[in-house]
Amino acid sequence: MNTDVARLWGEACSLMEGELSEKDYQTWIRELNPKCFEGDTLTLEAPFGLYRDRIRRSFLPAIESAVSVVADRQCRVAVVVGSFGGTRPSAVTRPRPAGGRQSRHSRHRFGKRTFGNFVVGGGNRLAYLAARQLVGGNLSQGNPLFIYGGVGLGKTHLLMAIANELRNEGKRVLYYPGEDFTRKMVDALRHDRMESFRREFRVADAFLIDDVQFLAGKKRTQQELYHAFNLLHAAGKPIALASDRSPSELERLEEGLQNRFQGGVLADLAPLDRDLRYRILKAKLGEAGLTLESRVCERLAMTLRGSVREIEGVVARLRLAASEGGNVVGSDVLELLVAPFVRSSGPVNLDVVIDTVAWTYGVTRDEILSRDRSRRVAWPRHVAAYLCRRLTSASLPEIGEVLGGRNHTSILRAVRSVAERAGSDPTFASRLSELERVLGSGGSANSARSGGLRRG
Repeated sequence: MNTDVARLWGEACSLMEGELSEKDYQTWIRELNPKCFEGDTLTLEAPFGLYRDRIRRSFLPAIESAVSVVADRQCRVAVVVGSFGGTRPSAVTRPRPAGGRQSRHSRHRFGKRTFGNFVVGGGNRLAYLAARQLVGGNLSQGNPLFIYGGVGLGKTHLLMAIANELRNEGKRVLYYPGEDFTRKMVDALRHDRMESFRREFRVADAFLIDDVQFLAGKKRTQQELYHAFNLLHAAGKPIALASDRSPSELERLEEGLQNRFQGGVLADLAPLDRDLRYRILKAKLGEAGLTLESRVCERLAMTLRGSVREIEGVVARLRLAASEGGNVVGSDVLELLVAPFVRSSGPVNLDVVIDTVAWTYGVTRDEILSRDRSRRVAWPRHVAAYLCRRLTSASLPEIGEVLGGRNHTSILRAVRSVAERAGSDPTFASRLSELERVLGSGGSANSARSGGLRRG
């Protein structure tokens, strides 16, 4: 079989694997064998007559469309009866899907990430609005869109939401994680397929690239990206990129690319605030079909300080526990399951200590900061004062100011009362030590004992 025919068919298969269902692709397209390509007609062999007829009746338009895209001109496809069982193109001649719809697995992932299930808050509103503007076709100021922020804050979600929206409009979207772009470009160089690689950009209606930071320092990859960017931008096609840092912070990024990336909208994703954590948690619980007691949900949202992925990790653990609890998770189960997730991943500060103590004792932050002197509220306030003094560099007056404007004498009394109880009550000392562990400290108030958080 002619190598050019195999390559043409292999690339057409890459497009169709994303366009068709897995069952249709595996059952019908995969068994076709490319025989020859003469003029503008590609001849394919089917194993028997009924098979040929089904291809002609159900799949011929999709095949002709894919072949025409790859050949860069209008082509016809003839299907004849040949030998049984097609020859599947090899890994060399059949690249992974790119340009047009992605593979079945990618399409499934895109399907779960839409604008509809992206939870919007103060820290991500600009990126969300800019993404919607890009999809809406308003490219005068918003193209390219460069989204940046820490891990698990929603960069990939927004890119996939853009892809979903554009594909629903019938647009051919080219999406690459940064490392995949490099890998495919190197593969094209190695096998003399650069023209095919570049053709994908000529026929694309939009270009999305994730994890741009992985391209830093890769000179040839950046050159290809620069040419692809200019081609699509000049044609007025939407471009969106995502990175863990802003363009100016990406070391070893070519100046030309840096200038292009900065020529549109730069939208950063801030760390999740407490309100956004709460709403994301509620949304994820709803997606999992779980019910969490409102008060427990509020406590959990106060304590989790990480990314959306951390919240998803907590929900996954709760889903396992809920299988025996009728999809309702109580405080006792939650505290056992969630403790490993609520350690501080960053520096311990006064706000973190207060929120964590509030979560542990089942009170609100506002109650701790209030003038309520009941035992239910006063004791958690004393514990918060003690841990603020022990785990941070704040002075007594600074701690008093944060804890509702109390004077340093009150804070000193609170610290001493907690220390005295820890010295005489091993059970309380163990719980206090566990609180320090949750806050990310390796120290202990007295002797450390294992066990989940409980109220003390």
